[in-house]
Amino acid sequence: MKSEGLVHLIYVSSATSRFEEQALMELLELARVKNAEIDITGMLLYSENSFFQVLEGEQARVDSLYNKISKDPRHTKVTKIIQEPIGQRAFGQWTMAYTGVTRKQLINLEGLSDFFSAGTCLSDIDSGRSKTLLKAFANGRWRQNLG
Repeated sequence: MKSEGLVHLIYVSSATSRFEEQALMELLELARVKNAEIDITGMLLYSENSFFQVLEGEQARVDSLYNKISKDPRHTKVTKIIQEPIGQRAFGQWTMAYTGVTRKQLINLEGLSDFFSAGTCLSDIDSGRSKTLLKAFANGRWRQNLG
């Protein structure tokens, strides 16, 4: 289904302190409720104290949420990688899909092995690799693990 004014915004950040599983689950539960209220969908990836997040929705709502997120003291180095119009949502059934992955899993992604095997973290990813990662998670083997 095509929607007018629909965008996705991809950003990365670094946690200011290590997130334990319980803290991540609490963050996700709150995000899912709030995102449902404003018709935002997307996914969150957390690995080795780095976040990779995709927000999908109407541009003004995505911009407003991103501005709020960028001021959250639980992370730093919040960097917008991509914001562009999209024809349809990749994560339309999730107000916030989530998966945690290991470096080994990231190294095994086609097109990204050189980036992650060099010890680079998610917070250093560029736009081209962001799109490769997004495709891997939207269509790949992790999709069934997205909660």
